[in-house]
Amino acid sequence: MVGAIIPVFNLQIWWLRAWTYTRIQLLYIAAIVYIVYHYAFGLNAFMLVGLLIIVGFCLKDIFAFTVFGRKLTKDADPNSSAPHIKLLAANVLMENDSASGLLASIDDKDPDVILMVETDEKWRGFMKDVEARYPHNFLLPLPDHNGMLFYSKFPILDVQDRRLIQDHIPSLKIDLEFEKGHNFRLYGVHPRPPRPQDDTEDMDHELLIIAKEVRETNGPTLVMGDLNDVGWSPTTKRFLAISEMQDPRRGRGLYNTFNAKNILQRWPLDHIFHTPHFKLVRMERLPKFGSDHFPMFVELTLESLQD
Repeated sequence: MVGAIIPVFNLQIWWLRAWTYTRIQLLYIAAIVYIVYHYAFGLNAFMLVGLLIIVGFCLKDIFAFTVFGRKLTKDADPNSSAPHIKLLAANVLMENDSASGLLASIDDKDPDVILMVETDEKWRGFMKDVEARYPHNFLLPLPDHNGMLFYSKFPILDVQDRRLIQDHIPSLKIDLEFEKGHNFRLYGVHPRPPRPQDDTEDMDHELLIIAKEVRETNGPTLVMGDLNDVGWSPTTKRFLAISEMQDPRRGRGLYNTFNAKNILQRWPLDHIFHTPHFKLVRMERLPKFGSDHFPMFVELTLESLQD
């Protein structure tokens, strides 16, 4: 029960913050405990109340990400003439030596924009054919799990590699020209996960800085990457409230992207958020390719260009 209640307090100590991720797993555990206890010892009112409290706290967080929740992102009109943008986000796992699955997904989906994180020089080499096909790119391979590779079919008007909180954690701010005279902004982010050497204060602060910038920009904006945070956490909900961005997962499903190697330890860490200028065409979790993350693919229409 304690694990179900801890996330309410939005604590920034890494091992306490980790309980925020486990809402789905706690639901399964509560159901299993109830069934085992009920058949082994009979109905116990105290046990039942405790399990219902756990279920209530967990459902309160994840209900919005089921098909019964309210959609924040509107569905695109199939007959709309608004232009489309296809986005692919992937944490490659730097130690992973298998790129063929990811390359196959890129060939299949033909995204307009690709953001890859945890990329080193080895992964830049794996992507040499992609680099040739995407003439507009910003490549930042690093040997410390913080590298980023960005590829775009759209011209890059401006790119900033900013170290907002920590000197070794890049955060990209990129202005892209979608059509002549029409631009949009994209933030590529990959804050460090909760762990003994990294509590979550820095991660929360980085997202807060970006949220305020997005709100002040007013133009079409995307935020994508491995945020190392789940959509129902207080940090992400605050980010969306301040930035006035939308999460296309809400009302459509969880789309758990981590851990691709462990079906019992899965939650949604890789996100693509957008301002209300966009509507959703489709969203997919792509096949695993050797990383501990699944890639995430989203196709949007940029409705504001019709004005």
